[in-house]
Amino acid sequence: MHQASAPKVKRDMDEISDVLRELLDRYSNTPELDQEFERMLRQDEEFEKDYAVWCEENGYTVKDGYRDFINEIIESQDSYWDNYQEFGNNI
Repeated sequence: MHQASAPKVKRDMDEISDVLRELLDRYSNTPELDQEFERMLRQDEEFEKDYAVWCEENGYTVKDGYRDFINEIIESQDSYWDNYQEFGNNI
């Protein structure tokens, strides 16, 4: 399997969220997303530190923070489509 290059790591704490969104867009909610994120943490000590700060600032644990964030995005998207369809819009 061809491994895509990792998204460019951005150092602004708010942009850790952007990296996670980009991974979700690239890999969907698959094991590859988890593997890629864990690889990014292993390869970049500074990114790992930034991620730990991001978790603390956003009320996540380092162990599960990225996964909790991804799940929140997915739930938000599901809620959006549920509301869209509730008001008579069909896809």
